[in-house]
Amino acid sequence: MPKIEIVSEKRDYDKYLKIDEAIVKETSESGEEKTYNRYALTRPAAVAVLVYNSSTDTIVLVEQHRYPVQVQGGFGDKIIEIPAGKIDDGEDPMTAAIREVKEEVGYDITKEKMLFFSEYFPSPGYSSEVVYLFAAHVSDEDKTSEGGGVDGENENIIIHNVLAPEFFNMITSGKIIDGKTIMGANYLWHLRNEHIITLGKQYQEILRNQENIKKEDDGEQ
Repeated sequence: MPKIEIVSEKRDYDKYLKIDEAIVKETSESGEEKTYNRYALTRPAAVAVLVYNSSTDTIVLVEQHRYPVQVQGGFGDKIIEIPAGKIDDGEDPMTAAIREVKEEVGYDITKEKMLFFSEYFPSPGYSSEVVYLFAAHVSDEDKTSEGGGVDGENENIIIHNVLAPEFFNMITSGKIIDGKTIMGANYLWHLRNEHIITLGKQYQEILRNQENIKKEDDGEQ
């Protein structure tokens, strides 16, 4: 593998979006060198939360206008997704996740009702944004406000309470096309079907053992 070094960096665009430009030097295993430019959309870290209401066996989703989706064309101008938002200065991911759930869908919850899934880079080819993915276990008693987002941020959020089976159908049918929501659905499916997965692993182990026995018997003949 070649050795990669950052020679210099500068802020190329500095408004709501921040774009940084780097000059990179690549040195091959044979010692040959070349330089080229790389760009990064520099973004703060963010959180996303799959909210499950056990009182109604529903997933709490939000629908809102997303301009970049509209620009892409062919997908409309709104998207259905799980609550998400950037981490404010001085916040830890868990605190930010709890805040976003309260702001967007109106549930007031504690850390004990939160489950951390994973952290991931949604677009590592050009963005520095890392997303912390959580699940929140809520009930009707945790609902303390209407949600809908923060005044002044123009989010225009519509809240959907979708039965869990229908939520998975929305994923497989392509009605939900948001990456973090699809990842959350995958984690949720595994949690709800852990016994099925365990049985499947046991069955695969039985098949492998039978195959090994057959190979040993064939080898003896």
